Amino acid sequence: MKAKTILRFLSNSFAGLLFTAAFLLLFTSIFVSGLLDNLPVLESSLQQQLSDSNFILEQIAKGSNLKPEEILKLCEQNPNQPACEQIKNPGLAAKPAIDEINKQIDPYKPLLKNSKFLVIILFIFSILFYFLGTMSLYASLFKISINTLISALSGLIIFSSVPKLLPGMVDQAFNIASADISRELPVSFKENLIVVINDWLKIPLAELNTLFIYLIAASILASVLFYFLKKKHQQTTKVD
Repeated sequence: MKAKTILRFLSNSFAGLLFTAAFLLLFTSIFVSGLLDNLPVLESSLQQQLSDSNFILEQIAKGSNLKPEEILKLCEQNPNQPACEQIKNPGLAAKPAIDEINKQIDPYKPLLKNSKFLVIILFIFSILFYFLGTMSLYASLFKISINTLISALSGLIIFSSVPKLLPGMVDQAFNIASADISRELPVSFKENLIVVINDWLKIPLAELNTLFIYLIAASILASVLFYFLKKKHQQTTKVD
């Protein structure tokens, strides 16, 4: 009897881990796919922020040890210089950045597409282990509903916190890359970068949070339904 109880406990625990892993992979793949689909928004926002700021002019001036006013004066005399073209059209710098992002993520796109098969496999095995741990269809479905509710609530809290945590994440990223670079960069550049990333994240986060809300509502209803069906089945079994 003890061995049977232990096996059921291990089966339920393993099922919970598999189910949580499946949801984590599902949420991550949906979010990353949304980010990739939203790359045109990233490029547009980056162009806008670069056009509205003097960042490129300030960086060229810093590298040449000249004042921005002197750079602009030189560009009036020699407008065909590459640096002058960048100053005149700062938004053009956004396209190479987006092209580089696409280049870096291209090798991982097949993995993202194939992740759905791994999600399905994880879900199937988790359902199987839930059934082996309960030996009851309704009890298994009740546990699945509860796990879905917990996963969706956790996902909603975590992903909804991303915009609030973004400034600290950007600072930390620059510090990891180089503390000297982080100190030299103007505060306005970091603020503009946060605006750009927020614009990029807005639609994928909104879509994912909508999915979380639907999952929470559906899992609450399902858990209540399967709880009563489980109780009714247990009572029927005892009577028999």
